[in-house]
Amino acid sequence: MKQNRLSAAIKGALSLTAAAIMVPSMSVFAQEEAQLVEEVVVTGSRIVRANLDSPTAITTLDSTNIEFSGELNSADILRSLPATGVSGLSSSNSNFFTSGGGINTVELRNLGEDRTLVLVNGRRYVSGVAGSSAVDWNTIPTELIERVEVITGGASAIYGSDALAGVINVILKDDFEGVNISTSHGQTLEYGDDTTDRFNLTAGGNFDDDKGNAVVSITYTDEGGVLSRDRNNTQVDDLSAIYFGGEITDSITPFYSSFSEYGRFGIPSTGDQYVFDNDSGAGEVLPWDADTYGFNRQQFRRYTVPTERFLISGNLNYELTDTLEAFVETTFARTETQTEIEPFPFSYEDLFIDGISIDNPFVPEDLRNLAVAAGDEYIQFVRRTTELDQRGAFAERQTFRALMGLRGEIQDWNWDAFVGQGQMQDSQRGTGQLNISSFRNALNVVDDGNGNLICADPAAVTEGCVPINIFGKGSISADAADYVRAPSLRDQRTKQTVAGINFNGTLVELPAGPLSMATGWEYRDEYAADFPDALTRTGQNAGNKEEPTEGSYSVNEVYVELEAPVLTDLPLIQSLSVGAAYRYSDYDTIGSTDAYTGRVSWVIDDSLRVRGQYARAVRAPNISELFSPGGENFATVSDPCNGVTASTSGVVANNCRSIPAVAERIASEGVFELTQPEIQGTGGFTGKGNENLFTETSDSYTFGAVYEQALGNFGDLTLSLDWYSIEIEDLIDTVGRQTSVDFCYNSASFPNNFCDFIVRDSSGAAFQKGEITEVNSGFINEGTLKTEGIDLQAQWGMDVGPGQLGVSLNYGHVMDYTLTKFGDDDELVGEVGYFEHQWLATVNYAMDRLIVQLETSYLSDASPDLSSADFDYSVGEYVSHDLFASYQFTDSISANIGVTNLLDEEAPIILSGVPGNVTGTDTNAAVYNPIGRSGYIGVRFNF
Repeated sequence: MKQNRLSAAIKGALSLTAAAIMVPSMSVFAQEEAQLVEEVVVTGSRIVRANLDSPTAITTLDSTNIEFSGELNSADILRSLPATGVSGLSSSNSNFFTSGGGINTVELRNLGEDRTLVLVNGRRYVSGVAGSSAVDWNTIPTELIERVEVITGGASAIYGSDALAGVINVILKDDFEGVNISTSHGQTLEYGDDTTDRFNLTAGGNFDDDKGNAVVSITYTDEGGVLSRDRNNTQVDDLSAIYFGGEITDSITPFYSSFSEYGRFGIPSTGDQYVFDNDSGAGEVLPWDADTYGFNRQQFRRYTVPTERFLISGNLNYELTDTLEAFVETTFARTETQTEIEPFPFSYEDLFIDGISIDNPFVPEDLRNLAVAAGDEYIQFVRRTTELDQRGAFAERQTFRALMGLRGEIQDWNWDAFVGQGQMQDSQRGTGQLNISSFRNALNVVDDGNGNLICADPAAVTEGCVPINIFGKGSISADAADYVRAPSLRDQRTKQTVAGINFNGTLVELPAGPLSMATGWEYRDEYAADFPDALTRTGQNAGNKEEPTEGSYSVNEVYVELEAPVLTDLPLIQSLSVGAAYRYSDYDTIGSTDAYTGRVSWVIDDSLRVRGQYARAVRAPNISELFSPGGENFATVSDPCNGVTASTSGVVANNCRSIPAVAERIASEGVFELTQPEIQGTGGFTGKGNENLFTETSDSYTFGAVYEQALGNFGDLTLSLDWYSIEIEDLIDTVGRQTSVDFCYNSASFPNNFCDFIVRDSSGAAFQKGEITEVNSGFINEGTLKTEGIDLQAQWGMDVGPGQLGVSLNYGHVMDYTLTKFGDDDELVGEVGYFEHQWLATVNYAMDRLIVQLETSYLSDASPDLSSADFDYSVGEYVSHDLFASYQFTDSISANIGVTNLLDEEAPIILSGVPGNVTGTDTNAAVYNPIGRSGYIGVRFNF
């Protein structure tokens, strides 16, 4: 009986993935035919289909895949598919992020999370990243997933904005009966870290004479993470030897930071650098030696972010009448993460002072004498504030989503109506920062005449000022550390309200079959806010200013989709149908948008099917892109006006002289020549929002074929081959600061839009007039992105001995990935993360109670940066293997065990200073596994 149910599930899955092959799983091997006539809506279309045929290529991940993998988060399984790209946020690449540590996102085709639409039960899900549409998969209940359907290519006509790269649709269980208890534990086998613990209770059942069904799932997971110091190759700081004339793959070990916890002290007039070594007790002023006194940052860094999750989710549906059903979906997720990096490196420049006075009683006498001999009144310094704790952020994220609705039938038409709301709140508490005002006060120290050292400012003393000694390791007292310490706070929020009504049915019977239509209206309101604490907003915590971000938008949409059979039961045409869809959206920010698609499906015979689709998709700018105030930035910018005289010829010189302040300075001094202070550290804000943005648009084409063949005693074979092409225009992206300056002054059209990002001094002292005081970087619509490739998926299964053997392959070949900005083409195929070849292969053997599976993933050779001669070198191919097994002890008890990275394949070395390096890991941890070999064991009880 169990085998019959297994075979039915197999055949259903094969039908559902006629457009593509299922992700390898233990449930893909069939022995018996099964007929499924249940009508469902398959991702990629809103039209009900009786045979589960998909109009577009679909890859499906089902609950069996998730359970068998041992992963706590379904995002980690999805990321192994060739169609997915490198996630912008995951536990392995977010440790250094100001916010977002531990968040898990998924994107398709390397086109970004904001161009990948994530749905739950076909409806939008609340964002987990303030200002973005990116969904945090930590909040999606893994154990309640029935399946995940993935389509790539434009789907905005079907689902709306953001579906330029494709759609990931999570289908949750809504008819569960029984009680399921499962638990698992995993860790690295060589080191015993990266611990993962999971507990889940899922219970559900029918009630009121089977009119209703309710299911609830409670999950707790805890991921311990990995410290950089716990791996031999990342125990100490290193830097690629390319910076010292060596080979690119060599490293300098150690290469410590010059921001020492002993302090590094400079004599301004001579430039000589010294350290105060107090290890012996008395203390000694010595010439600076980085190898001896440098700071090893790797001792404080992480590979992965510890993440603790609690989720409770429930689904309810109830038949009010024979043709009317009510449904409710709820999810509450609470996630806690902890990022950790090295203590704060600060300098006298962060405090906006010339240095520490030689009259400060804490200044070592030998150091004071050196300054006096040079004629200096101040000593410059940099220091690592280890006594103030290491930097990091503890984040507590809470997400709640509730949706309710009705669905039913009206004269053979299906309909559903829904309304829902989701909210996310991310409260962060940061450590390791300092209050620059308090630090300035604490450095201004005098003797009160009685041998007591106190702060010189009486007002500061009243406020609790404690003198601070920065000379030597551990010299900052606990009281002084408390006084200057400035824990940071950040509050981020998102809120989403959705509503809609959908209809689905047959318009008319045509000679070849029914003309089907789906149509409906949807409403969505999005709100996001990011509120840093007061010190961060004013730049008083030794960091740059960050202003609050707050904004919202709403959109009303209507859509229609048609599917028309054209021919049937003809030679070489078992059936031929065409489909089309159109969506009109009206935003209160950017106005109206249009998206549309057309497709054709040609079934030649029972074994061969051909399909093609064109789609115009759109993406409206998100809240950050529209409303962000940007973050403060100080960096050198090259001013094209530097050196211009009254007689300098050319477009640039003419444009410069047209600026009154520049012209005035030329008239006064004969030349507009910047001093060194004017050249250094130009201010400005990067990532400023732009309310004049308009939509990104994409044109995508897909063409493919599916071949299914029963091979008798040799089992069943299914093949699919799909070509795709996606081209996105009017990319929403930030323009670089130097790019703004160059495009402003090198244009015959002056002033232009790029000049709006530049601020010059027009009212200061005569010798400073005309200098650039700010260059801002904002979002604009500019450039194109094009990707093209082939997806090949194959699946074969047959009876072998007492069980079933199955082999499956999911292969992706990327032929083109070109980013064009300001007329410059950047071809990325062959760079790390943009692999020319990538595949996932599975061999699976299942018999009675035992199932064994071997997975192999392959990433082709790649380069850190194809555009740079320095970094265009090979990191080599990467092949890893995972082995899993499951055993059913009784009808109620089963266990599974697995080993990931079975052969302990080392990640390619990508050192600090090389593009793609994830700080602390010596590789690109978002792509390659830096953890090592891991194992897990789990047990499940079903009642």
